[in-house]
Amino acid sequence: MFRRFFYGALLSAVALSLCLASPTWAQFPDRPIKLVVPYPPGGTNDLLARVLAEPLAKELGQNVIVDNKGGAATVIGATAVATAPADGYTLLLGTGTTYTLNPLMKAKLPYDTDRDFRMISIIAEVPIVFIVNSQFPGKTLSDFVAYAKANPAKVNYSSSGLGSSLHLAAELFAERAGIKLTHIPYQGSAGAMRALLSNEVQMFSEVISGALPQIAQKSVVALAITSTKRLAIAPEVPTVAESGYPGLAALGWYGLVAPRATPAPVIARLEEAVNKILASGALQARFEPRGIVIPGPQESGSAERYLAKDRALWEPLVRSLKITMD
Repeated sequence: MFRRFFYGALLSAVALSLCLASPTWAQFPDRPIKLVVPYPPGGTNDLLARVLAEPLAKELGQNVIVDNKGGAATVIGATAVATAPADGYTLLLGTGTTYTLNPLMKAKLPYDTDRDFRMISIIAEVPIVFIVNSQFPGKTLSDFVAYAKANPAKVNYSSSGLGSSLHLAAELFAERAGIKLTHIPYQGSAGAMRALLSNEVQMFSEVISGALPQIAQKSVVALAITSTKRLAIAPEVPTVAESGYPGLAALGWYGLVAPRATPAPVIARLEEAVNKILASGALQARFEPRGIVIPGPQESGSAERYLAKDRALWEPLVRSLKITMD
């Protein structure tokens, strides 16, 4: 009798201690949240994180601190979040480089996107534009294709680097159009733009936000943009689909990411907060004049499906080009 009472009391005490030690997450968040940006300060990604942090802090009732951990093509920042406690207090501003391109081009990553990350929401999309020098003998995408076919392997294009989304978008288009282009990579967009303006290359694959000043000055001609619809900031620039190549929507993107094992109630709370921000129009007002597309609120799980589609778009191309970054 005593033994049964003793063991019963012991089990009850253990159960109570486990219950007290396990968080209910009902009070999440009860301390500041860190938002890791896997790039140095000063870029669009950094600005996006800081603009997002303000309304996110208001929605959650806690400070959101932006922490720049740049380097190694986002690997340093991504690894810091992958190895952080899965409690919702360390988040990542993820990108297509982090999620899709690095796993395809780097054999030995310290993180695994499927195992280590949970995408909460897509925050922004960055369309890419194909531009040519104003002296180029053609003003439309079909003109460019015709010229490339008439001059096989003699048309050069620049990008901000080997294996970048800008490089791959041009290669994807060339594959769909049945043309052969020669890639000239540069260390950053400034050198790639100079090469176009000096006529060293015939085309430059650039994010629309980076090309807007030259488009406005008419020093370059925008052939087409990779978004699904025209942008209000550049309504004269047709989409690639409108130009005869439907289904080619090659976009850079940013998303809010948590460690994979983050509890479902925490993910739900973060999704709710982000959807309120996306619905408010605050990010749209700030970034759409820069040529950055802010999507609307998203249902739970849609961001994960977005990633699967993104990977399916790029994986065959990267494999066929045999690009490695190790």
